[in-house]
Amino acid sequence: MTKTNKITYKTLLYPLLAVALLYFVYIQIPDPTKVWTAIKTANYGFVGLAALAGLTSHFTRALRWKLLIEPMGYTSRLKTSFYAVMVGYTVNYALPRVGEVARCTLKGQLDDVPVDKLLGTVVTERVFDVLVTLLVTVLAVVTQYDLIADFLADLLNQDQQGTQMKLVLLGGLAVMGVIGLVIYNWLRKRENNPAILVKLLDIVEGILTGVKSIFKLKKPWLFVFYTLVIWFMYFMVNYLVFMALPETSHLGLDAAVVTLVVATVAVIIPAPGGLGSFHYFVPLGLTLLYGIDKNPATSYAFISHASQMIMICVLGGISMIAAGFLKRQKRNEVAGSGE
Repeated sequence: MTKTNKITYKTLLYPLLAVALLYFVYIQIPDPTKVWTAIKTANYGFVGLAALAGLTSHFTRALRWKLLIEPMGYTSRLKTSFYAVMVGYTVNYALPRVGEVARCTLKGQLDDVPVDKLLGTVVTERVFDVLVTLLVTVLAVVTQYDLIADFLADLLNQDQQGTQMKLVLLGGLAVMGVIGLVIYNWLRKRENNPAILVKLLDIVEGILTGVKSIFKLKKPWLFVFYTLVIWFMYFMVNYLVFMALPETSHLGLDAAVVTLVVATVAVIIPAPGGLGSFHYFVPLGLTLLYGIDKNPATSYAFISHASQMIMICVLGGISMIAAGFLKRQKRNEVAGSGE
């Protein structure tokens, strides 16, 4: 299959996957009329604040990216970083993961930075995002261990023994971590590992290298601060949309942490911008863990996802136009200097 055919195949496959997932979500809704009514009557003041929180996270991501680029000796403008970030997110709604390439390509064109080096900075970003995702997941388990333990006990048809299940859950995580480190160190020293295992070990090694690379920055703690702001804003998006619906307004900060983990996992699935996967997994989590009725849980997912998608696509479109003006201005300057 040629490269062109692969691109065409992906261009068709991902939207079809999103449509199929959304249809699957739709046919499982008990009463679509109630979902639509909840969407229409939601408190859009909180939804607007959630969109603002999402925008703040993207702007902070541009600040963090600028911080990564400058030590390489290139001039990086904040506005071009922001334009590139928003365009990248917008492209991801059509082709998952391709947005990162589009982001780096646009940034390279606007600020004369090699695309391969920009892709390296994005890898470093992703390493730390994965690390924070793991930390948030651990936080969700620790803060909601009773709820999760009871849920697991129900799934296993066991008597609800909160304390025992709590110890098993936390102890299991600790043991898995220790075993994982021991196996990793043993495999790295072992020769003649299968090719797929070598690739997995290289990925882990890349993550560890990325973590260490932060200490090469001039302002490593500023990078950490930006990362925490980004994820705090993601968290606030979930919490603020809770407030927009009467049926979810009682859910607290701990529930927002758990929902953030579920939403993050849903977006990882290669559907355009989480279309369909977000709408399936987030209501499922709210229903199973917190007893929220399927109708308002689905309404929550649609409102949360749509508010972010509209904000991203609008600003992504504006960023494309603004980037076009900057490109034209750059070409005119080059032409003028050549006269």
